[in-house]
Amino acid sequence: MTNLLWYPINPTLTDKGAFSALAFDDNGDELKPIQLDPGTDPFSQFRVLQSTFNVQLAANLGIGVGSIGGNYSSFILSYEAMIFTEKTVQSPIGGKIYGTRWGAGLRVVLKVSEAKSNVNFNFGAIAASSELGLVKVEYEINGIGINKPDILAVLPGPGDFNFANYKKILDAVDTVKTYMSQHATELQPKPFQVFVSDDNNKDIFTDARGILYGMRNIVSRNSMATAIANSKNKYNISTIKSAYARFQIFDDNVEPTKDQKRQAEDFLNT
Repeated sequence: MTNLLWYPINPTLTDKGAFSALAFDDNGDELKPIQLDPGTDPFSQFRVLQSTFNVQLAANLGIGVGSIGGNYSSFILSYEAMIFTEKTVQSPIGGKIYGTRWGAGLRVVLKVSEAKSNVNFNFGAIAASSELGLVKVEYEINGIGINKPDILAVLPGPGDFNFANYKKILDAVDTVKTYMSQHATELQPKPFQVFVSDDNNKDIFTDARGILYGMRNIVSRNSMATAIANSKNKYNISTIKSAYARFQIFDDNVEPTKDQKRQAEDFLNT
């Protein structure tokens, strides 16, 4: 069976009840959220959910931040503090959707780019890296299923995603969590995540990491053979070789020149 993962999605639906973000798929009208069973409590658990995926997949799911453009060093991190219930099925809706999470809460979406060093893929680490100027971060915050605008006023406004705003968001999560626990009847459950194959994300994102790994080895002026050996099979060898091939390096044992090192640095900083 294909490998399945939960991914955040724009909860907006078409007038036919299908996901708006998937409306342009060949069978877009069939791609609907899986409904909860009648009488099911849509707010059975509270969890903080984090997921990382490539920029193109984020755009396809309707949750991109700013422009969807980005080089190999760009990725999306979604941080969701949600009260929810999920439903999964054996036969996927429209051949794609194996499950839906219905709920309410906060979604913070980060677009991370221009990484100048290895970045840990979690919310707090990215805030620290942004504070140090090691990454560029665009972000947006959305309330899902919350009909009381006042409660969302605790969220930080537009600005840099630094450690101060990171702390403000965590404080806001606590405030919203308390509100939701006390006003569950005022919440409106929305289909905010889908359980789908990770094939599209895995292939692109794994290749992106492999390219980044190759570029950083070129910056370190490691030979291709050294880069492949040090990767310990973590990255696809063909992907590493393609990074070196961008600079006309085809011999496994040739060390990159200073000029090739500079070009690789330019690539990582673009």
